[in-house]
Order: sequence, then C-alpha cells, then structure tokens
Amino acid sequence: MKNTCRILYFVVTCITLLSCHDLDLNYNPVQPVTVPSNQRLPAIQANLAYSLYSQARFASYHSYYVTTRLGNSNAQTDTWNYNSITRMGAWRWHYFDVGSNIAGPAGMLVRALEDGDNNYVGVGKILLALSYLSATDVFGDMPFNEAYNGSFNPVYDSQEQIYAGVEKLLDEGVEELRNVREAARTMNASADLLYRGDYNKWIAFADAIRSRLKLHTANFTNGYSDLLTVVNRAISGFEDAIFRYPASSTSNWEKNLWGESRANPEWQFADIRNDLLNSLPTDVLMKALTINAEAGQYDPRLYKLTTPGTNGKYLGAKMSEGLRDLALPSGVVYQDFANLYNGYWTADSSAYPYLIKEELYFIKAEALFYLNDRSGALAAYRQGIEENLKRLGVDGGQVINFLGSSKIVQDPQALQISDIMMQKWIALYLQGESWVDIRRYAYGTHAYPDLYYPRFALAEWGGRYIERFVYDPQTEYIYNPKEIERLGANARDWVFTPLWWASKSTLTNR
Repeated sequence: MKNTCRILYFVVTCITLLSCHDLDLNYNPVQPVTVPSNQRLPAIQANLAYSLYSQARFASYHSYYVTTRLGNSNAQTDTWNYNSITRMGAWRWHYFDVGSNIAGPAGMLVRALEDGDNNYVGVGKILLALSYLSATDVFGDMPFNEAYNGSFNPVYDSQEQIYAGVEKLLDEGVEELRNVREAARTMNASADLLYRGDYNKWIAFADAIRSRLKLHTANFTNGYSDLLTVVNRAISGFEDAIFRYPASSTSNWEKNLWGESRANPEWQFADIRNDLLNSLPTDVLMKALTINAEAGQYDPRLYKLTTPGTNGKYLGAKMSEGLRDLALPSGVVYQDFANLYNGYWTADSSAYPYLIKEELYFIKAEALFYLNDRSGALAAYRQGIEENLKRLGVDGGQVINFLGSSKIVQDPQALQISDIMMQKWIALYLQGESWVDIRRYAYGTHAYPDLYYPRFALAEWGGRYIERFVYDPQTEYIYNPKEIERLGANARDWVFTPLWWASKSTLTNR
C-alpha cells in the first residue's frame, strides 16, 4: 500500500508538472523555448541582406543595368508582365524572414523587452524600418498596423501611412539606443555583424535611412531644407551599412546571392536565384561607363564592377533585346560583352549593401541642387563619385585623373540634375534604390538621358512604364482577396499604377 501511494504521488506530480506546460511534448526544460536577442540578431541581419537582394533581383532590370541575353525571353524583365508569376519571394523575405523575426509574436522585440535588452529593441526597430521602407517602395500599400496581429487578411495601410510608421520606428529605435539600460545584454561583434555594438553608428544609420525616406517626398512637400539637415547629420557619423560574407564557404546561406554560384538557399522561390549568367550589360550602362569607345577609354569602375568577357570587348545591348538588338555589330556573341560575375558586388564573397556613404553624398547633392546651391551641389556630387571610386579600389592617380576628366562636371553653373542622378546610378549599381530614383523622375530623360521604352514591353501596356511589383500570388490573392479587390490589384496592368510618392512627384518632365 505504501509503495502504491508513492507511485500514485509520483504520477500526480508528473501530471502536475506537465500541465504547467499544457502537455507540450516539444517542451525541453534544458533548452530555452525562444532564442535570446544576441543570438537572433545576426540571422535577422543576414535575412535583411537577402530581402534587399530579392527586391533588386528584378529592379536591376527595370533600372536598365542589365538585360536578358536572348531578349524577349523573360516575362517579367523583358515584357513587364507579372501576371504569370507564381511566387513573389520579396514579399515573403520582408514579412517572414525579416519582419516576423523582429516584430512577430515570438520575435526579437518581444524577447528583448522581456529580458530588459532595450538596445536590441532599438536596433530591431531600425532594421525593421529599413525593411519596411524598401518593401513599400516596390509594393506600395501593405499591411503595417495589422501585420503581426495573427490575421490572415490584415488591412493594407496606405504608403503614406507606412512612411509615417517608418519614421516612428526610427524615432523609437534611436530613443532606445540613447538610453541603453545598464542591465541590457551585451551587444558585441558576434551579436551585431554590422556595427559591433556601436550605438552611435546605429543612430547615424537611422539618420541615413531617414534621409533616403525624406528624399522620396521632398519634391512635393517642400522638404529639401529639412532633408539637408538630416543628411548632414547622417554623414557626420556614418559608417557603411554592409552585410559581409565569408571569403569562402560551401553553404548557400553564406554567399552573396549575386555571386557566380547562383546560391539558392530558399529553393522554393523561383525568383531568388540570380540570372546574371544569362544577362548582358545594357547599352545604357556601357554608355555611362564609356569615356571614348574608339580609343578604348572607359570609366575605371567598369573594370571593378565587371570582369572581362572572353573576347575582351565591352559592348552593351538594348533593354529587353539582348543579342536581338539590331544595332549590334554583325556576328556579335555574348562573349563580346563584359562578364557580370566576380565584380565588386557580384562575387560569392561580395558584401551586400544596405546603404552606403556615397548615396548620402548624392542625396545631399540633389537637395542642394533644388535649393539652388550649385556650388554645394557640385562639391557633394564630386564627393560621392570620389567615395565610390575609392570604395571600388581605383588607384589614387586614376581617381585624380577621372575627377578632372570631361566626364565629370567642373563648373557649378554647368551642373545638371542628370549629372547627379547618373553618377548616383553608377554608384548604386544593382541596388533597388536606383529604381526608386528612376520612378521619382518618371523615367524622364531630363534625369536619365539614355533611357528608352523597351522594344518587347507588351503593346497592351500602352507605352506606360513599370512602377511596382505584384503582390505574392500564393498568399495575398488567396488569403486576402478583399484587400486585393479594394486596391484593384487584380488588374492585369496593376504594376503600371504609380506608387504614392511617384503619383505626387513634381520631378517629371512628362
């Protein structure tokens, strides 16, 4: 009887202990249920690099950097038809891989608040702000206020509301970092792969993101003076926000997705793997990087951004046409073009840029240009070019010679907005932000002199330029049809509907 009572007591005790965890068979008392913030942050930073790439994956074609080799061979990049796409990985990367891991029900912000790690709260909000800004700039209206409330059909907020939300995230993130608690968990180089726990650099990064945001709306809000204040503040303390990959790795998760291995860690997304293997530099890119084609003189950055093709030539093909470009010399083959791999940004081990310093100088130049300070604008424009030349490893003598060449404006009164925007376009090679700039200027030749309408864009678009991505067909069109219907995103020509800041832009010449 005594032994029976002991056994019964043991069983009841076990049941009581198990009930505390709702009979969760996955519960392990030896291991934590959630990952602490210092272990989660590196993965979030890596995912953000992939998320930004997933947007640039298509935007680089819409920005006229590259075109398909065969021409008229890709529905999205050549004909601007997104109606047949099955997945839009860029949507998933933002909401799940980045956003959910920061702000979801079990995200870093929740755990950091529980643990008193307000430094991780601050950094998390700044990263979420950048992720939302870059995502809304390719999709437009998106769930923001209801994004992580557990609903399968959250309301889409307007892009104007999202911009306000992004600024609020930046404000809150900076406030946390200016008041880090003594008991907060350490943020060192192994936890923070960007700034190694330097809160001042994170605050400057927040100002850099804010500068980018304010630039998008300054033209119709009369906001150039405010923008200038913010960008000057950012520049004073800014260090490049770049995610670095190891020199060599066998893991797809440790390679730049622009690299020649064509890493495909999320294999279920057909739009993740880069297609530079089957692409060519455009005539727009080559003209921008050419000083004198007959003499074989090129911008020294050409040899840093690309590697020589087999035949050592540097031709450019028309957007959407590739080798079908009738203006190309007879007998041209793809080996007559620069190799797009193993350039500064396109090797497996290349770093991936969130935001780099030369962008801030060009933002400053654009603001000063519209504030009618041509001397200041010229100085910032030249600083941006010099910063980019040095970044890419152009030697000092070449930097001096190029800055003094006819390719670079010397006289403040001769400076045009196209000079600023084209040099920024080169500096931001393959970055999604270039597509934002092109759309702010409505693809206008006053800012981008060599742009043209692609030959193989479908006739049904009526000569309109592409303005946005389609929402993810396997989530939004299935689980949130009411919002899709409300926005009109079911229409075949939805991607030609300008975003909020593009529809209000005063920078167009059309």
